[in-house]
Amino acid sequence: MHLYAVRRIEDVTVADIAEEANMTSAAVYYHYPSKEDLLLEGLREFAEGMQSELTDLLEAANGSGGSLGAVIADLLTWLEAHRAAALVWFVTSPGLNESVEALRRESRLDVVDALAAEIRKRSKGRSRADATVAATALVVLLEQAAMSALTEDSVLANLGRRRFAAEVVLLGDLIANGQPPS
Repeated sequence: MHLYAVRRIEDVTVADIAEEANMTSAAVYYHYPSKEDLLLEGLREFAEGMQSELTDLLEAANGSGGSLGAVIADLLTWLEAHRAAALVWFVTSPGLNESVEALRRESRLDVVDALAAEIRKRSKGRSRADATVAATALVVLLEQAAMSALTEDSVLANLGRRRFAAEVVLLGDLIANGQPPS
């Protein structure tokens, strides 16, 4: 994932991957039919790790009364700790091919489902449709905030990391609750 994060995906060769992994090209091909299959496996592992972290953060927030905005901000911290794979997931791989997009769609739907379930659990009268719309908006917030943080764009530069995180929490709470936190 490091190579895919620092170079254009199309420019990474199996020989580069083998060298990075201290293997031969034949050994890489023994495990993966192509560099695209290796990329897809790396993205799949990242998606599973992100989903697992989200589940853990939701459980912790549910037990402590933490906000969903804080969950999104904490997930951004996890993404920073997994920077190379996160860069590939959020910045360099979107639109790469059908297999990557299918994995991204499946992962996005899993995240939406988890967030919608949490929103419904927290506000008993909220409809499934309303919770799903709010969860979708939270995923968009996560994706946009991740791209800003990982590429260190002008939004992050203008706000600074601490204020950026605070704004993510505030926006997440507005989305999740439909109103500012009290």
